[in-house]
Amino acid sequence: MAWQWESMAAEAVLRHGGSADAEALLPLFLSAPAAHSALVPVFARHGDRRLAARLLEATVVGGRLRESVPSGVLHAVGRLGYASATSLLWEHVDGSYDVSKDACLGLLHLPCEELRGVIAESLEKYEGAALFPEFLPVLAPKTDDPAWLERLVTWGENHASVDCNGGLILGISLHGGQARAAFARLLWDARWEACGSGTGSALWTYAGTRVLGLGLPQLYADLRARLHASADPDVQWEVLRSFITLLQLRCADVWTGVGADEAQPESCDALYSVLFTPTSDDGDTLTGLADRVFGSDDPLSDEVRHLETALRTAAAHEWALRAAASR
Repeated sequence: MAWQWESMAAEAVLRHGGSADAEALLPLFLSAPAAHSALVPVFARHGDRRLAARLLEATVVGGRLRESVPSGVLHAVGRLGYASATSLLWEHVDGSYDVSKDACLGLLHLPCEELRGVIAESLEKYEGAALFPEFLPVLAPKTDDPAWLERLVTWGENHASVDCNGGLILGISLHGGQARAAFARLLWDARWEACGSGTGSALWTYAGTRVLGLGLPQLYADLRARLHASADPDVQWEVLRSFITLLQLRCADVWTGVGADEAQPESCDALYSVLFTPTSDDGDTLTGLADRVFGSDDPLSDEVRHLETALRTAAAHEWALRAAASR
């Protein structure tokens, strides 16, 4: 129960805290890292390079994380721009799933110039495999080889398991504007299961939309176009479910830990207006689309109505905060 309360408190600090909170919480974390793992994202978001140095000094022995230290520390020190940790993070890329993931996500935020060649060699070693260190592909842009964009797309479309494609999806988005078309295709492509909640890929697809500035209003327009273009009920079901998954993540205001996606998303009231206010052309709202595609008694239609209520409440809170701030 105490851990649950600490997790909720850490989430509040993550959303609304600052550097002073990170400093104040560091001694508590270092006193028992495993017991206070919920604090690591707070350090990653609100800390600085000096804090990163102190984290590493207290949690690394002989070039490896001490036993029982949460692997998220690797992500945190990289996200804080602590370049001195580059070699250490790379040494952890071939570790267990969580260790490898956090090492790669940490390296994502560092220049990695000295690793350019070994990253390319490692990618080539696993290219075309179904299973591999899942988040290694997020480092493809570090090679400075633009050909990796198409190579990641081919890898994901033809070879990678959908249980191991989160890093491919995020890695594609990290190629920037040139990746927008490819990313938009994979988002709706059932072969990728890019919005599959069971595989964990949905979070990284959501992060990718943020990295590329693909806001939910834009994706909703794309969704409507696809629903009108295809009469296949399976296609309609899949693309609408994918959009709902992304909307769930937006309403939950999840923090992905990817620095490149920190741009403020559209406001809740603007999003509510786009999704749930009837338009003059056909009157379809997201609720109406869900009832038509899933059926009004389907749990997914119920989820859309729940999201409508949640988004309306969040929009009201945003309006109240803006009104208070303007006084």
